[in-house]
Amino acid sequence: MKQTIIILAAAGIIFSSCSTGKKLKAATAENETLKGQVETLNKQVAEDQNAISQLKAENIQYGNEAEDCRKVKAAMAHRMENLDKALAEYGTSMKQIQEKAAAAIAKFQEDGGDVTYRNGLIHINILDKYFFKSGSSTIGVKGRESLNMLAEVMRQFPAVTATIVGHTDTLPVKGVGDNWSLSVERGAAVVRVLHDLYNINPSRLTAAGKGKYSPKANNDTPEGREKNRRIEIILSPDMARLWELSEDK
Repeated sequence: MKQTIIILAAAGIIFSSCSTGKKLKAATAENETLKGQVETLNKQVAEDQNAISQLKAENIQYGNEAEDCRKVKAAMAHRMENLDKALAEYGTSMKQIQEKAAAAIAKFQEDGGDVTYRNGLIHINILDKYFFKSGSSTIGVKGRESLNMLAEVMRQFPAVTATIVGHTDTLPVKGVGDNWSLSVERGAAVVRVLHDLYNINPSRLTAAGKGKYSPKANNDTPEGREKNRRIEIILSPDMARLWELSEDK
């Protein structure tokens, strides 16, 4: 009987030990699983923290860029305001120049000369007979003297430039390549007088020629051809100078 009890007790201990071992094994496995999950979560947290740090840095950068954009926008708005003021001032000046130019060439207007204001530019047209002999690009004494009126206007308004354009009729001219060449040479001749005789800065002067391709009248009549043979002086504000003024203000 005692033996039986001892055997049963031993069996109970062994069974209990087996049961505890299984639980320990299961707990150990679960612990390993939890460790793996914790490691995964720690990695995720680290990645999230890096992402947050990067986003903060980018946010600071974008904020700085936005501030720079606001400063540039404000500076450009201020400069454009200054440019508008400068243009308004020179718009008034151009009207004054038109009046002075019209008064200066009054003696030419009876013979077909004129002064017009179009699209912010002043166009002065003087018949070429006041400057040149037929087929010539040499300016006579009276022609050189008459250009003093233009030089005086340009001296009074230093932010104005002049483009001198020669024009011809359709009749061929002896002794020169063609009317187009003659028109360019005449424009250049006027520019040289303005620079050499009246000391106008050549950077403010441009010579050009349109030959017969920009007529004011019909070339079929002597009267029309006379109107087409002309020197056109185009006065315009110096846009580079205006842009400089927009910076200075």
